[in-house]
Amino acid sequence: MADAAAPPPAAPEASAPGLAAGLRQNLSGGLAVAALRRRWPPRFAVGFDQLAALLAVNLGVWAALDKLHAERHAEFMADGLFGWACYLLLGFLACALIARAQSRAAPTRALLTVALSVAPFVLTVFWLAGDLAWVAQRPLLTTTVAVIYLAVLAVRVLGAAFGAARFKPALLAVALVLASPWALAWLDFDTRLWVPPEAEGSQEDDDPAATEALLYDQPARIAAVVARVTPSEPGAARAYFVGFAGDADPEVFSRETQFAREVFAARFGSADRSVLLINDAGDRDSWPLASLSGLSQTLKLLAGRMDPQQDVLVLFLTSHGSEDGLEVRNGSLPFAQIDPEDLRQALDESGIRWRVVVVSACYAGVFIDALKNDTTVIVTASDADHSSFGCQEGNDLTWFGEAFLKEALPSSGSLEEAFARAARLIAQREDREHQVHSNPQLYVGAQMRRKLSELESSHAATGGSPVIVAR
Repeated sequence: MADAAAPPPAAPEASAPGLAAGLRQNLSGGLAVAALRRRWPPRFAVGFDQLAALLAVNLGVWAALDKLHAERHAEFMADGLFGWACYLLLGFLACALIARAQSRAAPTRALLTVALSVAPFVLTVFWLAGDLAWVAQRPLLTTTVAVIYLAVLAVRVLGAAFGAARFKPALLAVALVLASPWALAWLDFDTRLWVPPEAEGSQEDDDPAATEALLYDQPARIAAVVARVTPSEPGAARAYFVGFAGDADPEVFSRETQFAREVFAARFGSADRSVLLINDAGDRDSWPLASLSGLSQTLKLLAGRMDPQQDVLVLFLTSHGSEDGLEVRNGSLPFAQIDPEDLRQALDESGIRWRVVVVSACYAGVFIDALKNDTTVIVTASDADHSSFGCQEGNDLTWFGEAFLKEALPSSGSLEEAFARAARLIAQREDREHQVHSNPQLYVGAQMRRKLSELESSHAATGGSPVIVAR
């Protein structure tokens, strides 16, 4: 499989360029090859010093791209160098095999030089392209284009290293390129160099007796908190709020749950009819812990303080999410995750009829089918197939919390109007940040519009206002 054009005649032997000049020459040649232009061996400076310099350049590019995509407050961790070095060794082995397929005398160092000269440009383009919404929304097309490009690039790299590429090494190079995604997925080394610091474990994590006492105390804590909730009164419907912060780390979930309590209190007058279940890495004493059993107990006890056939429950859940449901995590405490059927069962067993359920999490749309009925409103930060954003440590609220709780709900005339406005704000932000759209979802049961209107009218009649000043 030879290139149609023959390589130029060998130039008279000249003295090798210096380190900096050779590096510039190699990177210039690598950029041309990455653009699929033909280059011949004399255009590259081959030597041990150049290999070392190109390795440093590639590592620097890798570290910079990793830093660009790392979470806020991420710290440099040298552990990622192990995975990086393992993949590098595999690349060296692949180059040695291809050089041997070219001929017994083919210099592996020449192939390594060209490959490392091309790598920074290809890595940068592929990594940044992965951030584009257009690319993420067309996985089959973009994968096909990438595979074709890499196959052609492999032949160009061979030509730049050895001259005219032969069929056997070219076929081997293309095969290795095609096999590399499966090999990388199977090995799955962690190559992150910038990693968020782990939350410090609490004393309860290290002391089994303290952990047992903490968990044993939860039912009493929940009962005491619910006992302080203002009971229902005859007449118009009242709103009762339950906030659930499922993941202790990062603390944005704790902050968002507390802020949601304020927003819904201002809108529906639920300030003295609120219960918070919060996992917070730095505080296990201020609130009962968030867990599936704790949520189930809270709903059952709260149903005894409210009129379950007349009053409205506002349930706000925020955490990391997956296609299986909601993550519940607090250090090493043995908490179960919450799947859609778990949440539906907890709500049904409470006997509370009227429900507004807000789920701020990735893949939150998985809860809709299990929870929807004529007397339920469901608001989710994303659909069942996409992530939502903004849960990094240091944020006050997630992107959904910013848009729905802070920007839209306080000044909107209805929950549906607030959702529509928040969905637009989130889509605009995702476009600015080059993220795939999370697609927030809204489901409104057939009887809930009238109930929500009744609830807000009742709150306004008692002197409340559905509008607050967002902080």
